[in-house]
Amino acid sequence: MTILSRWHSWSFNFTGKIITPPQEAYRWYQRYPYTVVAAAHNDNIVGFVNLFPVKKHIDEALRAGEFNDHFLTLDGVEDIHIASDTPLHMFLCCVVVDSAYRAQGLTRVLLKAAAAQYADVAHRCTEVITDNVTPEGEAFSRRYGFRELLRSDHDSTVYTQSWVDFVKRI
Repeated sequence: MTILSRWHSWSFNFTGKIITPPQEAYRWYQRYPYTVVAAAHNDNIVGFVNLFPVKKHIDEALRAGEFNDHFLTLDGVEDIHIASDTPLHMFLCCVVVDSAYRAQGLTRVLLKAAAAQYADVAHRCTEVITDNVTPEGEAFSRRYGFRELLRSDHDSTVYTQSWVDFVKRI
């Protein structure tokens, strides 16, 4: 298994109006490579995680249950190299592991690799927020120590925990 920090060309199965379109997610990666970590086996992507800081107004809207990440654009992603004294509001917006690779610890490996990218700015990371649209996503958030914050206006459940607790948990 190889942990990749570069984007590979592969097919996404995005449906509905609840997930950021892949073209936009690719723009985040091009500008801010720290927004994605992926794992490959035999040159096939078998899992990936999107963990990155969002601008304060996006974080506030997420916490109010009023932000659907389908509408997250490059402008909503925080540049970790700017304003080194400001807090970073972390958003764990996507965790995907191919079914053939589940229950093997890959999720934890991906989460650790994603969090490690913020080692130099960890003192600025405040909380991590998730916006879960499936029962599996909610189970994931509970398993990793997130606490339920609220139901959103787009029928998802928002969870949160401190950055320090998140890093300890993974």
